[in-house]
Amino acid sequence: MSLVRLVYASRSLLVEKDRRVELARIIETARRLNAQNQLTGFLMATPGGFAQIIEGEIGNIEETYGRIMVDPRHDDLRLLTQEPVDRRRFDGWTMAFAERDETTAFIFGLYGVSPEAEIFEQPLDLLLDLADELANARA
Repeated sequence: MSLVRLVYASRSLLVEKDRRVELARIIETARRLNAQNQLTGFLMATPGGFAQIIEGEIGNIEETYGRIMVDPRHDDLRLLTQEPVDRRRFDGWTMAFAERDETTAFIFGLYGVSPEAEIFEQPLDLLLDLADELANARA
């Protein structure tokens, strides 16, 4: 099996009044489909954007990213990397999730993600480090 890691960032088009419900839908669907397709990953959300890391076999990654590309909840989708990897970074999580809120604001802030510097504007290395930090905080 050859593993691939894909990382993207996008601007969120979620409407504030429906935000909680839509985030719950996104997570539930991602976890269900990722389990079926042997994908693992981490989704990070802020009020203005998303960043996601997806790991698995290339065909499953491409199918999943194809769905994300046409999802009307995203805008300005940026593919940051799609590369072969030796091991999964988020093994065991069909889709870990962290949102910038009162609980995680400090960690997001350490990595420069704030209301003034949104997650979709951040470089790849910073997003990977932030995801690692958030994953360690969850463990």
